[in-house]
Amino acid sequence: MKYSYLLLLLLCFGCQNFETKKITSEDLVEEELKELNWQEVEVYPAFEACENLSETQAKKSCFEQQFALQLHESLQQKKVILSDSIQEKMLLYISINANGKPSLDSLETSALIEEKMPQMQSWLQESIQKMPKIYPARKRGIPVKTSFKLPLVIASE
Repeated sequence: MKYSYLLLLLLCFGCQNFETKKITSEDLVEEELKELNWQEVEVYPAFEACENLSETQAKKSCFEQQFALQLHESLQQKKVILSDSIQEKMLLYISINANGKPSLDSLETSALIEEKMPQMQSWLQESIQKMPKIYPARKRGIPVKTSFKLPLVIASE
């Protein structure tokens, strides 16, 4: 008897109230893209020495320190003779593509550095090209391009 009432209810109201809305894969992807924060990566780029670190902030700091150290060592090999002492700051805008290849996007420098060391930009590009292997940043496990700003102080006595 109970089952006949249930059957009667189903016949009266039909199955249209039990329908589920179909979600297309495009809708799913669109919803997911809205939720992603594209300004931050989940895994920062890393040199071999930083790969074993698990904490995100430690990995980021290690990468920045290693990048600055590699750049410093490369530039230190250049011989520059200056008649005056200088203390100038530069800003390097660097990007690392999804393959881990670094490049110098742009450079903010003073007129004094441009005058005293006109070859500085080419030295920086050469130094960045010679960087050891860099593992690219990742977002959702996918390698992505990242950009960052690196301050550089040029000082001579």
